[in-house]
Amino acid sequence: MSSVQSYKRIPITPKTWEKLSILKKPGETFDHLITDLIEEREKLDIIRHVTKVSEQGEFLSLDEAEEAWKE
Repeated sequence: MSSVQSYKRIPITPKTWEKLSILKKPGETFDHLITDLIEEREKLDIIRHVTKVSEQGEFLSLDEAEEAWKE
C-alpha cells in the first residue's frame, strides 16, 4: 500500500513569514515548527484552563467524588 502525503498552502503575511523564519532552527521544516507551536499552544490552553478552574471552581476530594457518584 502506498502512502501519499497531501500538502496544504496557508496564506501568511510577510511579517508572519519573517517571524516563523526566525523561530525555525537550521534543518527544521516549517511543518515541524508549526507542529511544535501547536503543541505549545495546547499546553498553554490546558494551563490557562486549570488556572481558571482552580481560581473559580469548587473541588471535591476523590472520596467525596466517589460517594457523590454512587448516589
